[in-house]
Amino acid sequence: MPITILAHLSERLRSLSVGQRTALPYSVYAVLFPPGEPDEGARVAAFGFAREHGCVMENQPRAQQVVFTRKIASPPAGQARPL
Repeated sequence: MPITILAHLSERLRSLSVGQRTALPYSVYAVLFPPGEPDEGARVAAFGFAREHGCVMENQPRAQQVVFTRKIASPPAGQARPL
């Protein structure tokens, strides 16, 4: 399923096993976290979203994408974001 809304990204991140990753092109990232790169507010929101889903986020400017990597099996208690 293409990722077009935050709920889709949330589903994708929850489906990852520890160590798995998923990449978003900048064009998709900009839709989910406007206005996209290089906006600091978008980065803060995306890093927070990643953390809430047990992931870290890496910006890859050369590839024009951001990568979410699952680091823990489930987010800390009380950290899940309601959809």
